[in-house]
Amino acid sequence: MINQRVFVLSLQNMSNFGLLNVFLLVVTLLFLPVVNSFAVELTIDQHDDLDSLTILGLLAAAETDIEAGRYIEPTGKNAYEKVKKILAEDANNMAAARILAKILKINIEALQTALNIGDSIGAKEYLKIIRKINPDAISITNAEKMLDDDLSAISEDVGKTENYNLAGEMVEISGGSFLMGTLEGRNDEKPQHIVTVPSFEIGKYEVTVGQFKRFIEATGYLTDAETNAGIHKGCFSDGGGVDFGQKEGLTWRNPSYTQSDNHPVVCVSLNDAHAYIDWLNKETGSNYGLPSEAKWEYAARSGSTTDYHFGNSKSDLCLYANVYDEVGRDINSYGWRNAPCDDGEAKSSKVGQYQASPFGLHDMHGNVWEWVEDCWKSDYRNAPSNGTAYKDDKCEHRVTRGGSWYNIPLGVRSANRYWYMPTYRSFNLGFRIFRDTSLVVTKNSKGD
Repeated sequence: MINQRVFVLSLQNMSNFGLLNVFLLVVTLLFLPVVNSFAVELTIDQHDDLDSLTILGLLAAAETDIEAGRYIEPTGKNAYEKVKKILAEDANNMAAARILAKILKINIEALQTALNIGDSIGAKEYLKIIRKINPDAISITNAEKMLDDDLSAISEDVGKTENYNLAGEMVEISGGSFLMGTLEGRNDEKPQHIVTVPSFEIGKYEVTVGQFKRFIEATGYLTDAETNAGIHKGCFSDGGGVDFGQKEGLTWRNPSYTQSDNHPVVCVSLNDAHAYIDWLNKETGSNYGLPSEAKWEYAARSGSTTDYHFGNSKSDLCLYANVYDEVGRDINSYGWRNAPCDDGEAKSSKVGQYQASPFGLHDMHGNVWEWVEDCWKSDYRNAPSNGTAYKDDKCEHRVTRGGSWYNIPLGVRSANRYWYMPTYRSFNLGFRIFRDTSLVVTKNSKGD
């Protein structure tokens, strides 16, 4: 059990939780008796209720449930119930114990992330799951009272509470003018032009797997990758650098590499992003959307005129972004020039892992590409100067921004842009939500 004094002292500063190492130690201690060298051999053949074939099937199904995020729900169709059934027959089944430990570890890590970003609602939910799996995993302390106090500080208005819970943390961006595009970049980034944007809110992080999963579980929605919509099947895969292309069966649940609930969701089309946002607005009564590329670039630049919000140094990229770097070069087989630094990740990273921009945003450079609302325009001649999205009658292609872990430094600049069909989905393409706060209701002189 975690030392209560240490746990309380650590939680007293909600902006700086340092419990992850302690939590991982808890996982090790909890299951050390199960997996030590003196563990009893499996005896599944001695049980009448579950034969060996049934147990193997349950183990495989539990692993599938974990990959799909079905840890303790829905009832009757989750990993926890399957392994508990096995352990009820065979308390020494190490495979089932390992799966139970994995479920606990995933949720402890998710709890830590929720605590780090001040998501009290999420923290309470993860605590609920952890306590169901193992009531003694986390000591009950006064820190939970602090979480309750945080929840009570949120407006009692249902829409606001749901908004906080579902949309995640939003950052208020004050309106202003900036120079959009580049002088020395590609033709599609020219000509540079002054754009004035009103105030707005934008997601502090890219939309995560966990957030998208809530939408899927609530609606039963099938993504374009799952229905093979458009001209492609499945999702585009990097194939480890040797077998690029569309791969049927790859989806947001399995983009060809491992992701947790705290990674940015990928393999989602523009249509999928719009479907998620429509659901979010119905649930919250709000007006979320995708940002225009002008507002996206304004937020990404954070007042800068350089390649990146922190300057032009490629060697500093790894402090702020997940890009194609030295570790990516060593693990992947892409063959192009990497950033001269090591960001610690070869694929996508959990959101918020790197330093924030001056505006308080994470992963505006790299990690995954982000859909924005604009139709593709091959240059900025006659582009909107008020921050609105560019639209045309055909709009066959839509804009993406930010670059990804797969891209070289040139591809993650604030001004860099690309385009895809609305049904396109890829292993390194996700989105970030936006909310318009510029609409103000006023009364006329008669007070109507």
